[in-house]
Amino acid sequence: MKAIVIGAGVLGTSVTYQLAKRGVDVTLIDKGLPGAAASAASFAWLNANDKGEPPAYHDLNAMSIAEWTVVARELGTSSWLRREGNLHIVDNATDAAALALTVERSRALGYAAVPLPVSGLSALDPVVRVRPEYELGVFFPDEGHITVPVLLHDLLGAAQLLGATVRHSTPVARLLLDKGRVSAVALDSGEELKADIVVLAAGAGIGELLATQGVEARTQGTLGVSVTTSPGASNLSTMLHLPRLSVRPDSDGRIVVRSFAADKQIDTASWTLPDEAVRDLIAQAAEGLTDLDPALVEAERIRIAHRPYPLDGLPVIGEWEGLPGLYVMTMHSGVTLAAITGRLAAEEISNGEKSSLLNEFRPQRLVEAAAAGAVYSDPYADREVAPVSQLRS
Repeated sequence: MKAIVIGAGVLGTSVTYQLAKRGVDVTLIDKGLPGAAASAASFAWLNANDKGEPPAYHDLNAMSIAEWTVVARELGTSSWLRREGNLHIVDNATDAAALALTVERSRALGYAAVPLPVSGLSALDPVVRVRPEYELGVFFPDEGHITVPVLLHDLLGAAQLLGATVRHSTPVARLLLDKGRVSAVALDSGEELKADIVVLAAGAGIGELLATQGVEARTQGTLGVSVTTSPGASNLSTMLHLPRLSVRPDSDGRIVVRSFAADKQIDTASWTLPDEAVRDLIAQAAEGLTDLDPALVEAERIRIAHRPYPLDGLPVIGEWEGLPGLYVMTMHSGVTLAAITGRLAAEEISNGEKSSLLNEFRPQRLVEAAAAGAVYSDPYADREVAPVSQLRS
């Protein structure tokens, strides 16, 4: 079997590795460098936190977090996998009630969530600053994050050793059909590559390629930005969700910082985050961390990308009905879910047997929802951003 995977983010790279492991002749294509789009800007939080509806979505996330450990053992590398937990702190009664409800729901699902007295937060991590306005802290010990560039490097290396071909800086112009079946892709260069199956894992760019076959699909959500500091910024050891700010540790004492307020300050004309917004992010992080001096810390990397966000926010994975030969993978929680969805997709493609774990996430549900008049709503935007039919074939 010959497969082409379009999109070398965390999803595309994961399924490429899993396909190569099963003896499939697979070529991975990306218009830029691997991981340079949404995967690069992702906060890379591993979690099944507050993902209880539908229950199958929570289960898939929880299983995938565990499965990253399996991937690490297969690759023989684990420096990219951090399971240091996640501490969530809120500073008002409304958010405290919502967080307490998350604890209750998590326990009902068998998912670890540990409420902590505010006075004891620094015992969990000594650099967490205890502030008088804090109302509640909850620790989720099974969560963590992935250092995505390191993971992609290791997955790509393993896939290539298994025979996979990787072609970066290679834009795909359109999908090609033969007798109604997707059978090849045409590159911008004019070259055509044939395949038995094309896996579309291009995140926010999926709509452009589906449009070449008359299918209108929106998977491009709002813009997000993450800022990685210079080394030695903090000794933070756990992922930290503070009021209006999220912070996590990175290599060599770096931290990664993001906020919804910063997302709204992105300059779309220059594709940059203004210096003032960067300084504000670092200053806010210093308010939550005792060992961070904003005068001594700079932004080393700033990554901006559109979040992939399907119509209803749930994963979309499986063969696209009406376009045989096309397998679609897109989801907002790509870093968490790539371990299990990459494996399940590869199993479906290589042996033809459908996984019941993916039954609630097939592409056809979106076509049906659009036909019924559903509205595309991105929770990261201030308002509904578009009416549908966003998906119709």
